[in-house]
Amino acid sequence: MHGCTLRGPAMLLAVMVTLAACATAIGQQASPVLPSDPGYLLASESNYALPASPAAPAEATLVSNSSLADDELAAKVEKLEAEIKKMKDKDADAKKKAASKPSVTVGGRIFADQVFFGQSAASIARLGDAQDTTAFRTARLFAEGHAFDVVEYKAEFDFAGRDNANLSLTSFKDVYIAVNELPVAGQVKVGHFKEPMSLEELTSSRFITFMERSLLNVFAPQRNVGVQAMRVAESENASLAIGVFRTMGDTPPYLADDDLGLAMTMRATWLPWYDEATDGRGLLHLGVGYSYRDVHDPVQRVRQRPETGYGVYIVDTGNIGNVADIHLFNPEIAFVYGPFSVQSEYMGAAYVRDGGVGDAFFNGAYVQVSYFLTGENRAYKRSKAAFDRVKPFENFFRVRAEDGYVYTGKGAWELAYRYSYLDLDHPTANVFGGYGSDHTFGVNWYLNPYTRLMFNYIHSHVGPANQLADTFIDVFAMRAQIDF
Repeated sequence: MHGCTLRGPAMLLAVMVTLAACATAIGQQASPVLPSDPGYLLASESNYALPASPAAPAEATLVSNSSLADDELAAKVEKLEAEIKKMKDKDADAKKKAASKPSVTVGGRIFADQVFFGQSAASIARLGDAQDTTAFRTARLFAEGHAFDVVEYKAEFDFAGRDNANLSLTSFKDVYIAVNELPVAGQVKVGHFKEPMSLEELTSSRFITFMERSLLNVFAPQRNVGVQAMRVAESENASLAIGVFRTMGDTPPYLADDDLGLAMTMRATWLPWYDEATDGRGLLHLGVGYSYRDVHDPVQRVRQRPETGYGVYIVDTGNIGNVADIHLFNPEIAFVYGPFSVQSEYMGAAYVRDGGVGDAFFNGAYVQVSYFLTGENRAYKRSKAAFDRVKPFENFFRVRAEDGYVYTGKGAWELAYRYSYLDLDHPTANVFGGYGSDHTFGVNWYLNPYTRLMFNYIHSHVGPANQLADTFIDVFAMRAQIDF
């Protein structure tokens, strides 16, 4: 009787102990295990591990153990909160200090070129002997930044510049101050920068499809000192830029002359189609530019090489006298559909002359197509109405993994072709500068968004100056390019 009475409570006690052990095991298994990746922990300020309570002494009572643990835990939490506050205050002080002066970003670009020329004896006789060339086409450094929200600046210099005697010199590139978000005017820029004309010219040399711009680029005003206002529509599907400049070039810009030689240049663009869903993998760009140039020097000269920065000039007007002013007109169009793109421009240049010697008119044009074998597309920056940096789907790499296999990233591969022509003959004005047409084939390998290897082959058909017989010149050019 007594045995049965004791057996019941004993079994109940055993069941309770077993249930408690199971509950403890289940609770331990359900506890979440936080990732050990420090990037994950830094992503949230709430991921701080609380210190574990020390084991209570065997002789301590339950009440005193809880009291000691709570006091120690509270002290550690208070200390941790003080350290966090100190870190936040330090970060706030750093941000406040940074906001009290302009920001600064330093960068640059390097273009290393190798160029080979192919000429017949007749070509050498009519154009001159083009020498194979190894050179740095560009070696630039710049500093840029913002000052108190709406003001920005840039100072960029090229250490690979050359004068007409092929002597090296330092030249100015973009050196300006700009004020943004102005009513009506949008952005106002003052300094030395590109005049607003030509899609090809306004696309940075880092992002153009070929190593050099087309033949008609000889007319583009490029960089001069002036002031410009540019407004971009809120939808970024249209832009208008207008500026007043004084022509003085890059090397370095300095002109002391009572005849100012002012120019007014303007450009309007429109995007009738831009695929927002794909961030511009499909678009249609239209634009038109005009420039009126009151020249300070009445003697002007136009000459051009065969789409390379080196070697002989294939067309050359010589000195054109009595020039009073110049008018430039430039329509432009570009179409992008995924990896395929086509782009074209025309430029006409009217040289108005005094003294009854007859005005002269010259013109040029190009059309180019490109295709990315790896599927990328030419990127377009709507705030500048020009093309931007190509970003490969995967960067180039080649590594051997632990399993012994070699893994390779392709980068981006682009094939391109361009036809361009330039006509510098105007018989009624007695100007015979010649005629040139180029067929340019290009292969671009983008190792990553900032590094590119380029190969161009140019076949140039030339009707030389002074009505000499037609001839040809071939150019094989390679470039290793990086910007940072």
